[in-house]
Amino acid sequence: MLNRRVSFWAAIMLIAVIALAGCAPRAGQGSIDADADQLVIDLPALVLDFGMDGMGSIQNAALADLVGTLGVMDVAVPPEVVFAMGASNIQHIQVSNTPEGLLLLVNGRSIPNISYDGDSLNALPGALNTFGVVVPMADLLFALVDRIGIGVIARFEPAPGAEMIPLYVEGDSEAAMAAKAAQEEFLAAVGTPPRINLPVYYGADGSISIGDLSVQEMQEMTGGALGALEMGLGSLSMVRGMGISQLGISTGADGITITIDGTALPTLDWSDGKASNLVELITEIPLLDMAMPGMGSMMPMIHQILPLVQATDFDLTLHF
Repeated sequence: MLNRRVSFWAAIMLIAVIALAGCAPRAGQGSIDADADQLVIDLPALVLDFGMDGMGSIQNAALADLVGTLGVMDVAVPPEVVFAMGASNIQHIQVSNTPEGLLLLVNGRSIPNISYDGDSLNALPGALNTFGVVVPMADLLFALVDRIGIGVIARFEPAPGAEMIPLYVEGDSEAAMAAKAAQEEFLAAVGTPPRINLPVYYGADGSISIGDLSVQEMQEMTGGALGALEMGLGSLSMVRGMGISQLGISTGADGITITIDGTALPTLDWSDGKASNLVELITEIPLLDMAMPGMGSMMPMIHQILPLVQATDFDLTLHF
């Protein structure tokens, strides 16, 4: 255990040295609020530049030598990924940890990210253990996550003639503003946000009921749309063997949240236009339509219905 803790702090110090030498402003930097006697590590973002060969480099050559001396492996991505980034004009991707969540930015704009608070962070190690996922020093990591601010920016060569995009774009994009306006207009029209609540109960024999109705009655009402909820006895036995009696997923204006036995885990945050930024980004990727024909034509429809989906309170709870 002592060796693992030493390795953890050695890694933090290495990140600090690297970030302070080959760095750029980090989204969310300076947002940590802690007492003077508490540990705080709030650093700029480490910038990795990826060439057409896929090899990552740090601008500071002396620093790169230091990293090599410490035995840190080279960072690389497949060259085809670099080509795809250039073809899609994705100039940089940033991952940044803040007290409120893990921010994800593409071309300086936020896309759906992970948000958390103290309760959801405390619940995360137990949830990971339940599903057999082992995170080294999870107790220490999640206890300090709201007081450690670090981030990485992966920067790719822009296409010839492309206008340079700032690492962080202030304000909302046009797509985000349009989405928020559409959501406000929808809520003003309906008054109260729509609500869908689906409590699903599984019997010992695998039978299903939804609220007071049998699954057969619900299937007749929905035209078979709920068939995906059926689970075999083997799957039910596996879930019950994990000690899970209740599994829920809910959506609303803030995002998508999973609960285990009533305890909420970190949220997939799609608020403040983040989902619209993602849809707009996907729309601008020409290679996507080549790989998945017809996907591009679906984006305008998704843009239209997304604000309505986000404004709806949806709750699906599976009882085992």
